[in-house]
Amino acid sequence: MLRASLVALALAAALPAAAQESGGLPVRQQNVTLNEIDANRGCPLSSTSVTAGVNKATGNGSSAQQRLATVAGSKQSGCKPLVDTQVVTGINLGLGAGSNSGQTIDATGQRGALATTTFTRGVNAGVGTGSTANQRISNQTTGR
Repeated sequence: MLRASLVALALAAALPAAAQESGGLPVRQQNVTLNEIDANRGCPLSSTSVTAGVNKATGNGSSAQQRLATVAGSKQSGCKPLVDTQVVTGINLGLGAGSNSGQTIDATGQRGALATTTFTRGVNAGVGTGSTANQRISNQTTGR
């Protein structure tokens, strides 16, 4: 009887430990992921680039033009971040009567080895009588 109790107690203790050992999410291509991490030793683990522009033509008949460009990437040869985040945002307003506002934002970054996140938002408004507002926002990643 004592022996059966000890066996039951040992099983009760071992089962949760076994469940913990096999828990978590399955990794699809574990060797590829580990190789990417190993290849980046000595390189930055993540890269973040933010490009933001505000352009406005407020006076009657006024004109405002803006052009922004960002090229993000590793400064070390052969380095590629494991995770890359790139944010591009712009506000372009033609507020005065007959005003003209134009905005162009171009951003290019490198793709992360394991994850890449891009976030792109713009506000473009021609509010005054006869005003115009033109906006172009480009947020691209390359395989470099």
